[in-house]
Amino acid sequence: MALVADLWYRLDARHRRITLRNLEFAYGPSLTPEARERLARAVFRHFVRFAWETLELVLAPLSRIKRQTVILGEEHVVAALAQGKGFVAIAAHAGNWEYTVMGYGLKYRPVAVVGREMDSPWGQRLARYLRQRGGNWLVGKREGLRGILRHLQQNRAVGIVIDQNTATEEGLLVEFFGHPARTTPVAALLARRGVPVLPTLSRRLKDGRHLVVIFPPLPLRKTGDAEADIQRHLELQSRYLEAWVRACPEQWLWLHRRWKNQFPELYEESC
Repeated sequence: MALVADLWYRLDARHRRITLRNLEFAYGPSLTPEARERLARAVFRHFVRFAWETLELVLAPLSRIKRQTVILGEEHVVAALAQGKGFVAIAAHAGNWEYTVMGYGLKYRPVAVVGREMDSPWGQRLARYLRQRGGNWLVGKREGLRGILRHLQQNRAVGIVIDQNTATEEGLLVEFFGHPARTTPVAALLARRGVPVLPTLSRRLKDGRHLVVIFPPLPLRKTGDAEADIQRHLELQSRYLEAWVRACPEQWLWLHRRWKNQFPELYEESC
């Protein structure tokens, strides 16, 4: 896999530049050019392994996927569901999030996974198959808040990935690695309505298993200023994600143009 990753790194100039620029932007002078290069190569190796593991999700027995998934914090889910409002699991493109969401659905209960429709029909079919194979549901972006509320009203878990750049009209700015990044406020909006929001973050372990840690619900102090309440909650969400990424940066999606709305100049040669 290392040889494949090295070849991909050399040939894919666009994603190599995006990754290196993101790392420089996020870490600044605390990361030397040599260290950035090493970390960027490790990111590519991670995603080659990710692709191999996706094949496993398609073909391997479900019993193996269950064994390979380690889940900590299920007690927080049980407590959240006891309120009868469902809960939102905020997640990041860290570790193998596809593996852990399937493993969780197989071990405990189905999850309604929110995601945009893929540009590729083949990619969309694969995403839907992976959800259905683990017993989960796929909530398309076109369904929007209505689709999310439908599952919450049935006291279900709803997973939302919040670490990708969001359109200006759909997102709010929060600090991520010291820079403003456009982020979806959906989970914060729901938190203000009383829906528990639990950070649910993934990482690949050294032995090849996949860990997901479910944290307690993030607190929300409700005041008369709804916008300020939502902004504070969204900033708290971002801090949790950043701390998780910093602890294991080679397993995060640095290939994505996270800051393109606010700092498009970062990616001018990568478009």
